[in-house]
Amino acid sequence: MTDTADYGPMLPTAGPAAVAPALRSRNFRLFWFGQSISLVGTSLQVVAEGWLIYEITGSTFWLGMVSFIALLPVIPISLLGGVLIDRMPRRKVILVTQCGLMAQAAIFGLLALSGQLRLWHIIFLYFIFGALLAIDHPARRAFLVDLVERDELANAVALNATSFNVTRLVGFAASGLLIATIGAGGTILLNAVTYLFSIVAMASIRVLDIGQDTQRLPLGTALSEGITTLWKQPIILGTISLMAIVGGLAWPVYGMMPAFAEDVLGRGSIGLGVLLAAGALGSVVGTIAVARLGTHRRGRTLTAVSLLLPALVVGFALSKNILVACLLMVGVGMVLLVLQSLTITLVQIRIPDRVRGRVMSLYSMLHAGSNTAGNLLVGGSAVYLGLPLALTLGGLAALIYALGLSIAVPALRRQD
Repeated sequence: MTDTADYGPMLPTAGPAAVAPALRSRNFRLFWFGQSISLVGTSLQVVAEGWLIYEITGSTFWLGMVSFIALLPVIPISLLGGVLIDRMPRRKVILVTQCGLMAQAAIFGLLALSGQLRLWHIIFLYFIFGALLAIDHPARRAFLVDLVERDELANAVALNATSFNVTRLVGFAASGLLIATIGAGGTILLNAVTYLFSIVAMASIRVLDIGQDTQRLPLGTALSEGITTLWKQPIILGTISLMAIVGGLAWPVYGMMPAFAEDVLGRGSIGLGVLLAAGALGSVVGTIAVARLGTHRRGRTLTAVSLLLPALVVGFALSKNILVACLLMVGVGMVLLVLQSLTITLVQIRIPDRVRGRVMSLYSMLHAGSNTAGNLLVGGSAVYLGLPLALTLGGLAALIYALGLSIAVPALRRQD
């Protein structure tokens, strides 16, 4: 937790701080700025990697399979990483993971530029990428409480989502042009450079570098404590399941986008960038919607968007015109952002600090696992059914689950 000394020069109350009070904290401003620059590069790399995979293999199956490979280290590392995040200074943990991610991006980009990149290189590098993110993502989510006051946590979460989605908008919009001009390898190498901003920002943050879990419980007990915390709150488990299942079955819209842009719409890398930028634009709109929502009727909104998102996915899957597809992607991006933001906010405000790292690791594991499983399921099905039908079936399955859960657990709608 921060104190007033960490705020540095106070921002004017009528300026950005009035809308985003978390920005009054010097530490959070550094974190937010460094992360924002780095996330632009990450968005570039995500698109470029997907383009390289499809270029090398020509297969939607491998678009899903490589993401699945990145998931393999997530489960064991997330469980152990959650204990690490609670026991070690979170700032130092993030510094280490950011340095590792920068090295991964540099190696990936150089291999692609040299023309030596092969499928086994991609598989290995994706495995490393997944292992690092299994610690980095939950550490970043848990670190928010060290940067702002408790009553500003919800705003910090919203600003984090804003950063993620605005940078996606920039990165996705630029990715198609960059791939067409400097190549996918150059685009990935550019991401390696952006990690320097995050590393310098993290090194400049002033917090007490101490762990949160001071009891030093045996490893088995420490691992189970995070699971027990969630198990005692079934409403939160139900909330997370909406993110995992509905969000996971919607995510293949992004994961399969290189194939959709190329084979269904016939628009190539430029069309890919436009479609992904439309989704990111929708996410920005969704961030504004979350900010206006405040603390009221979160449960009702969560239920509504969990039903709307699958319908938008089905509409996108059946679209044949790029303008219609872009309009639907704006809707998908907006509603998916609202779903994810409400989920993480409801979880963050209900868990104690001492186990925050472990709970956030479990959350990240389910988030990454569901997205990857959705990509693998839809990508594998698309080989036999075609991509539009595979996406449609995934959307219908998500709609059935969301509707069934809203009927079976009405308490989900009463959350604030």
